[in-house]
Amino acid sequence: MFKNTLPLFCLIVQSFLIQAQQNFSLSEAVDYAIKESSRLKIQKFDIDDAKQQVREYYAIGLPKLKAGATYNYFLDIPTSILPDFLSPAVYGILFKENVIPSRDIDFGSGFPAQFGTSHNLSGNIEFSTLLFDGSFFVGLKAQKLYQELIYKQIHQTEADVRYQVTKAYLSALSTEESIQIINKNISNLEKVYHEMSEINKAGFVEKLDVDRLELSLENLRTEKEKLSRISEVVQNLLKFQMNYPLDQKIILSDNLEQVMNRSYLDIMDPNIRVDINKRPETQVIDQSLQLLNINLKRYRMSYFPSLFGFASHSQSLQRNKLFDPDENGWLPTTVVGLQLSVPIFDGFDRNAKIARAKIALAKTNTQKTEFERAVQLEFSNARSQYLNALNTLESRKKSLQLAQKIYDTSNIKFKEGVGSSLELTQAERDLYLSQANVLEAKLMLSQAKADLDKALGNY
Repeated sequence: MFKNTLPLFCLIVQSFLIQAQQNFSLSEAVDYAIKESSRLKIQKFDIDDAKQQVREYYAIGLPKLKAGATYNYFLDIPTSILPDFLSPAVYGILFKENVIPSRDIDFGSGFPAQFGTSHNLSGNIEFSTLLFDGSFFVGLKAQKLYQELIYKQIHQTEADVRYQVTKAYLSALSTEESIQIINKNISNLEKVYHEMSEINKAGFVEKLDVDRLELSLENLRTEKEKLSRISEVVQNLLKFQMNYPLDQKIILSDNLEQVMNRSYLDIMDPNIRVDINKRPETQVIDQSLQLLNINLKRYRMSYFPSLFGFASHSQSLQRNKLFDPDENGWLPTTVVGLQLSVPIFDGFDRNAKIARAKIALAKTNTQKTEFERAVQLEFSNARSQYLNALNTLESRKKSLQLAQKIYDTSNIKFKEGVGSSLELTQAERDLYLSQANVLEAKLMLSQAKADLDKALGNY
């Protein structure tokens, strides 16, 4: 039974391992990051919130309708003290007729009287609507502009995610290819080492030559361990930028050569210029300026009066016995009207808000000018770095060809017994360094291309 279940178990484990890792090209890594980015998910919540803010603000200008009802039962009917109007009149007549000698009689504070009924029931319905408020209508436009600003900020974040993932992917790719290079060199040197060990046993090569090869081999293995640790770090950075699980492995399906040959610009053209409007930061700043101008207009409109209309209808029932039909019926009350609010003096609150809005507008305009200058500088530097990286790559490719030629010659001489192990190990070291230098130049070129794309607003 165990023998039958073992292959199935191995198949399940293999399937799990395949699922636990995923291949990513550069474009696939970017797409995954755009889809899974926590920053973008948070900003999409801001979009939803902005929509609700628009609805909330729009509700201020919509008609309002509300209804209510009140029931009161008086255990003790309210009592008031009324002046005694009757007694003074009677005594006045008696005095006038000389029936009594004096009218200065204290009649007290009056007599108590109860007003109202035990049961009081009322219901009402109220209607109100905004007829005119200049600041409201301007503010409504500001809310819509704010919503558009959030969309542009999301576009800016997407561009930054693309750029950051691209840079991280290139670094991880470079490290992986460095490990591939060093593995190839280790394999080649191991082959030479084993051959020389056999020749040494036959007495045709000194033990010192074999030891030198072994030392070079150990140095390469140490370098590989170092690169492996670096590879883990840069891969984790890539996974972090992608919002990919850190405990799962990813496989990079691209190589630097493929990335370098993709959609390259004719950067040698001296007429290339930056279109500042392609930068998402510019779009955000422009949208902010629109919003600030609307805000300034809204504060200015607050000097104008506001007008509201209202209507109300109520019915009240007052009885000593609530269900006695012989008592009073429902008593209606209806009112309609207008309410005008005219701002006269607010302690200079509006003046301060207008002044602050003007300051914010001037500040943002200055920031836009400074940003445009910074973009021009960024483009100039990125273009220079790209051209330098291009020249460096060409130079290092030539050095690699020469190092390969020297290594091949040294290897042949060593095998024929006319060359030393020192010469061979040095040639091998120079070849590895040349390979690493070419790979570094490719990375520099691809990253310079990424920086150039960012400066041009291509993300």
